[in-house]
Amino acid sequence: MTTEFQYATDPRALRRRRDRIATRYDGAAALPDELVRRMLERLDVVRLPAGPILDLGCATGAGVRALRERYPDVDVLGADPSVAMLSIARQRDPGRLRWLPRLSGRASRWVCADPERLPFRAGTFAMIWSNLLPIAFRDPPKAWRALGGLLQPGGLITFTMPGPDTLGELRNALRVAGLAPSVMPFPDMHDVGDSLVAAGFADPVMDAEHVTLTYPDFGAVLRDLRDLGATDVSSSRRRGLLGAKGWRDVEAAYEHHRSDGRLPVTIEVVHGHAWWPEHGPKRTAEGLDVIRVARPVRRV
Repeated sequence: MTTEFQYATDPRALRRRRDRIATRYDGAAALPDELVRRMLERLDVVRLPAGPILDLGCATGAGVRALRERYPDVDVLGADPSVAMLSIARQRDPGRLRWLPRLSGRASRWVCADPERLPFRAGTFAMIWSNLLPIAFRDPPKAWRALGGLLQPGGLITFTMPGPDTLGELRNALRVAGLAPSVMPFPDMHDVGDSLVAAGFADPVMDAEHVTLTYPDFGAVLRDLRDLGATDVSSSRRRGLLGAKGWRDVEAAYEHHRSDGRLPVTIEVVHGHAWWPEHGPKRTAEGLDVIRVARPVRRV
């Protein structure tokens, strides 16, 4: 199983990265936008309890807007560690200047917060939705359990995240160039499913698909990855610049992956969802089994 060290994310680096790319993010967001569509399709067979929805890691708000369109009578909130991302999301909120939706309590709201220290009461949400953010968790089992605590009984968590095959071409090019990997490690979906169960979720469903994007040159690959924020923000990341020669060596190695005149970028997309049990988790945070004792009915 992947170690906690491999997951360790620097929260300040994550926030600074998302702040820097906020104005460029939408221009490179073809993949996140497509995943929003696929996540919505998976909700066609899902029945949610009544209550608000949280988009965790909402970026510039595409997921919030799509969820509000699908659930017009539900309060949809967006949370992100980046103030700059949320500023753009608020500007694009179609309901931000309407006083009637605000009085009715159905206007979307935007919350700047660390993904692992969310300022919400327990049992608030019917669903927590997160598109590509869970890799930012510093302590995944603890983070999943905290999110479960924010769900109503019978609430759903649904998410996407990169799997271990993501950016395989870039990892290979770095290795061929004789350089240490500078790509953040991504967990296997089976490990994620185990973490969900350990956190107290029920009936986790995990599956993966490979999506390949193509680009005309190596510079375009790097620009898109940079503008998406797909750079290493782990605590163990390489500090300092790679240097011009280093990048030339990586580019030369990456060219071996060219096919039909284009350079591929492969992303393994892990889809997951799980339910928060109606009667709470079966284990405590320390891993102890919870035994519930029902009071016997007194017969007259």
